[in-house]
Amino acid sequence: MEKTSEITGYSTAFAASATADLQLIQRVMSELGVTSETILNAMDALPPQSRSRNPFTELSDEEWSTIVPLMPTEPRQSNAIGNREFVNAVLAAMHRGGRWNDYRKNGPYPDAIRRRFGRWAHLSRWQALFDAITNTDLTDERKNQLKAISERAERLREKN
Repeated sequence: MEKTSEITGYSTAFAASATADLQLIQRVMSELGVTSETILNAMDALPPQSRSRNPFTELSDEEWSTIVPLMPTEPRQSNAIGNREFVNAVLAAMHRGGRWNDYRKNGPYPDAIRRRFGRWAHLSRWQALFDAITNTDLTDERKNQLKAISERAERLREKN
């Protein structure tokens, strides 16, 4: 019973803090003369491309044909995803700021993607992949994405 009261106390404190924050924001907006209508009007005035981030695009067949010879071969488990889907999952996670838990496409759990990323990081596979693609015809944007993945993998490798 004591544990329940601790949780309830925490929830109440959090709600009170959030309410105070919201009241502060509303007061400042009121002082500045900003209303929800002015915000919506300003958003409508923006060009469509500036309203949202660039959408994530998976590897095209052409990009994959460039990368596939560089992929490691490892024994495939019955429930494991293929290398292409795995690389797309990692690219998508990096596009979203490194959040693994957003990936739920037809089965594999985010932890499986995260653990496989870690295995590849410790084996320096991401660095080897990036080194191999530097002189290919992949777009600079895709090369930069793979470079960011390689750098994140290197930080993980150094950390452990």
